[in-house]
Amino acid sequence: MTVPQSSLFAAKAKHLGKSARSRARLIDAALAVFAREGLEAASVNEITREAEMANGTFYLHFKDKDELTSVVALSVAAEIVHEMDEAMADIDDAIERVSLGTRQFIHIASERLNWGWAFCQAFWVLPELRKEAGQYLRRDLERGVAQGVFSIRVDDFLVEMVSSLVNVALFARMNGTAGAEAGSKAAEMQLRMLGVDPDRAKQAAWRAS
Repeated sequence: MTVPQSSLFAAKAKHLGKSARSRARLIDAALAVFAREGLEAASVNEITREAEMANGTFYLHFKDKDELTSVVALSVAAEIVHEMDEAMADIDDAIERVSLGTRQFIHIASERLNWGWAFCQAFWVLPELRKEAGQYLRRDLERGVAQGVFSIRVDDFLVEMVSSLVNVALFARMNGTAGAEAGSKAAEMQLRMLGVDPDRAKQAAWRAS
């Protein structure tokens, strides 16, 4: 049975204790409210109303909305990375990993609208989220340098540039200014930035997953 995207974290916590289940419901509720109202406009009152909980219950789990925002964004990122890792478990080639990783990330996040909007908004305001996303990407960039397929020096600026391109492409996919090709376009641009031959970059970026 497919679990509705509005209750994915609650579904994962259904066999855990009451506290963990309540926390998961608040995360799901926050995702829905962030997507509907926007990160800044969302309030604790609206989130607890969405979760059908009292405000007091919220403060048993989170210090404030900022803490919840961080937990929500990092939880979404962790879930997407887990799915990406499963899809790329047998892939060693760095070009293929960067290409597939970018396309998978944009596909997963845009298919689950609450996740996608939460990530898009939180990426620019949460340094810890950018750091987490960057660490995952950095491993594949360094792999590509070691394999001799990326002709760049991996530093914080490069990681920020490449990961920001993913978020911009995701936002375009979410708001309708780009279609399903957003992931492939972003992947091709990334690979070109990393020094990959144009023909090889295009081939990898537009290959069927």
